[in-house]
Amino acid sequence: MKPIYFYAPSLKKYETDFISSDEGWKAVSVTGTSCAFNCKHCETRVLEGMEDGSTKEKFERILERASKSGQKGIILSGGSTPRGEVPVWKYTEVLKRYQNLTVIAHTGVVKSREIAKRFKDSGVKIGLLDMVGDEETIREVLGQPFTVEDYLNSFRFLKQEGIKVAPHVIVGLSKRGVEGDIHALNLLREVSPDAVIIVGLMPLVGTAYKSWKEPSPEELGKVLMTARELFSVPVMLGCARPRGRSYLAVEKLAVDQGVDGMAFPSQETIEYAKGRRDVVLSHACCGNVIHDFLLRVSV
Repeated sequence: MKPIYFYAPSLKKYETDFISSDEGWKAVSVTGTSCAFNCKHCETRVLEGMEDGSTKEKFERILERASKSGQKGIILSGGSTPRGEVPVWKYTEVLKRYQNLTVIAHTGVVKSREIAKRFKDSGVKIGLLDMVGDEETIREVLGQPFTVEDYLNSFRFLKQEGIKVAPHVIVGLSKRGVEGDIHALNLLREVSPDAVIIVGLMPLVGTAYKSWKEPSPEELGKVLMTARELFSVPVMLGCARPRGRSYLAVEKLAVDQGVDGMAFPSQETIEYAKGRRDVVLSHACCGNVIHDFLLRVSV
């Protein structure tokens, strides 16, 4: 049977009879709650749920705890600099002392190969970045001065430095609706991603998007299935997505249609997958499916 990978990092409190997030990879913001931009759907609220690694001392303590507890990796994130990238590289010397940890990082927009090399030198193995397919959304929702080509070049620069990339497409974010999300997927074919992760807009309290309509299960499923059709690399249902009984159909669709896995599956979905797929449970970031998939293929 084709394997399906279920992930439970520590990004949220999560528990089933099969796996919980208690031993999940830690998510660390290298900037605390600071960010140069004020994206309408986030407004730094996402950073508030991560561990604060805004100083070298705090950051090293987090890595030390993760290493001593036997965790195999760490998820690095944070706010962007005005230039676009998340400055993970400022802790390169610390990261070099913890090479037992697989480093997966939200990179932000990477404007040059030189910046990509900084990520490489810091030990980043997999780079994560939301893919936005139209400049109206970049300008009006994200409040950024970048272009669609800047986003595509970010993946190109990272790959040129040997970093695997797992673009995220946020269903419901594009000002052009679901067709804008599908356009973003089509653009990604130009950069040969190593995995594609589909997530869904989650209106957050305290943001300009608090009353925004989240994508319907049908919309989320449509984009997920389009990704499955377009890419032969692993396709994932990521951690940030709407929940509730109506969205269980999307999880079951993923099981039935050969999607390679998901983060934080429901208890019901895990039970549904057993007997239909070879279930693999992991405490890693779901972007680590790139390594898990390659390991499985090589064996």
